[in-house]
Formats: sequence, C-alpha cells, structure tokens
Amino acid sequence: MKKNTAFIYSIALLAPFAFATSSAHAATTTINFDALSLSGASSYTESGVTFTAPNFSSQITPNGTFGLLEDSSPSNFLRADISGGTSSVSVDLGDYNADSDLLFLDVYDSSNALLGHTELLIDGAFTGMETLSLSTPGISYAIFGATGGINGSSVYADNFTISAIPEPETYAMLLAGLGLLGFTAQRRKQNV
Repeated sequence: MKKNTAFIYSIALLAPFAFATSSAHAATTTINFDALSLSGASSYTESGVTFTAPNFSSQITPNGTFGLLEDSSPSNFLRADISGGTSSVSVDLGDYNADSDLLFLDVYDSSNALLGHTELLIDGAFTGMETLSLSTPGISYAIFGATGGINGSSVYADNFTISAIPEPETYAMLLAGLGLLGFTAQRRKQNV
C-alpha cells in the first residue's frame, strides 16, 4: 500500500512541472516580417495572424528591418485577425513621412467590442519605432496605425507580438496534477 502511495505522490509532484513544460511552448509569437517581400497586397497570413488593409507592402523601417507599410491613398489602418485569440498584443510603429502622427493600437473581441485603446503622439523629427502594447482577455483582432498626419498618416509596423492562450490539454494536465495531489493527501490522511 505504501508503494502505491509513493508512486502516486511522485506523479502528483511531477504534474506541475509537466504543466510548466507544456505551456512553455505556447508563450509568445513575434512576427517580424524580415523575410517578407510584398507589394500591393491586401492580405498576409503568418503564424495564425492575418493582416489586412486595402493596400500594403513590405518596406525597410527606420530600425533597418522589414516591416509593413499601409500605402493606399488615403491611408487606412492595418488589421490583424488572431486565430484562436490572445490575451496580449504589441506592435512597433514608426513614422513614414516625417510628419507628426498619433500612433494607436486598438484591440477587439469576437463581437467587435472595443477591449482596449492606447496611443502615442510622435513629432515629425522622430525617426525610430515605438512599441504600443495592450493586455486583456478575449482579444480576437487588433487595428493599428496613425491618425493626424499631414501626408496621409502612413506608418511602418513591425514586430507584431501576441501571447498565446494556453491549450486545453494544458488545463487538463494541471487539473490532473491537482487531482492527484488531493487523492494523495486523502490517502495519507486515511493511513494515519
């Protein structure tokens, strides 16, 4: 009887480590567009994220890496639909036309309800990229870009990052581990 209890206790102790290992692969995904060559695209999908706009291309950003540039006239915003949803979104945005822009990031749920908004004003002298981030449960898609620029508010977008929602198997493994811990505690109580 003690041998069985020791075995179950060992499994119960290892279950949380299995949970940590299982969820480690689902931490974050960053799409950096470095290997991308697009011109006049209206849609692009990578790593379960579909980017759409009336007209965008891949261009060298102020950081010297490739990013997306929405280049229709008048300028529109980029949209990123996230397959399976997420709880966190961040994107690097930078000015295209050396004018003042109000950079923004909005996140929405599957019923098109706004879950969060962040913005940052950059002036015409700014030459880098700024990271905008939002975290909240239930994000289905993000819309980002800029408003208020003189030359159509075009901005570069790079390093689109999402945090994955843990897979159902991860929760099942956690519950199994907790169940084994409870079972072991109950058995110990009975044996005392």
